[in-house]
Amino acid sequence: MTMQNEGTREIAEEIEARTKANPDFARKLGDFGFIELEDTWGDETTILNTARVSTSNRRLRSVEDLTEKDRTLLFHLLSQHHGTPFETVYFRFRFIAPIFVLRQWVKHRISTWNEFSMRYRKPISAFYVPDREARTVHRFEVVSAEQTERYAALMERIFEFYEAEYRISCQRIDEAVEKGLIPEGKTDPAARNPYRARAREILRSAIPVSAYSDVYWTVNFRSLMNFFDLRTKENAQYEIREYALTAFDLFAKKFPLLSDLYKKAGQIHS
Repeated sequence: MTMQNEGTREIAEEIEARTKANPDFARKLGDFGFIELEDTWGDETTILNTARVSTSNRRLRSVEDLTEKDRTLLFHLLSQHHGTPFETVYFRFRFIAPIFVLRQWVKHRISTWNEFSMRYRKPISAFYVPDREARTVHRFEVVSAEQTERYAALMERIFEFYEAEYRISCQRIDEAVEKGLIPEGKTDPAARNPYRARAREILRSAIPVSAYSDVYWTVNFRSLMNFFDLRTKENAQYEIREYALTAFDLFAKKFPLLSDLYKKAGQIHS
């Protein structure tokens, strides 16, 4: 893989730190992929209390208070697709994935999405390389190891192109400052250098969809269930399915009762 720029090395170090600090809820995927369930709001009691608001004054205070009747109601709500009570529980994930995976993921648009910006930073200089399992369909390797090597070499050259051209642009900007052709640095102390920012905006167009990006994703449980339903199916694209299955594992660790009932309702494809 190409030599990593400073920002990419920092992200790689953070991935290692997060998987050690939060081992139950942070996972690495492949060479540079990563997903972490950072936070949640609400639980099974939130769902049940919401569902009962028009029929009962009874309010549950903790999951330990759930009776068999409560569990039966929760299963009924799941299996019969009563959606709105599940919109009261929220999850915040952070994931680092190839851009082509993000383009599929962002279609699940009933959520909040904050993504790494190549306008303000140089791109993550790491790219996805499919392993043998990813290249194989029904035991047939559709792309050979030799082809994968040529693909990886091409990705290397693209990132080398970016670094070289960005360096040239920065040199031109610095020379123009020295000659008094443009003002030095930033006119607003709180802003970024507009000349370098525009160079990054233009050069990012050359970055391939195999490059990794970094996203914070905040989503309610109803939308998360839709993501699980579509992206864990066997016919989902291999790469996003790997992320979806991992996300479900993290969810299941956090909410074992809810995940068991969800699987019992037949809404997960493992």
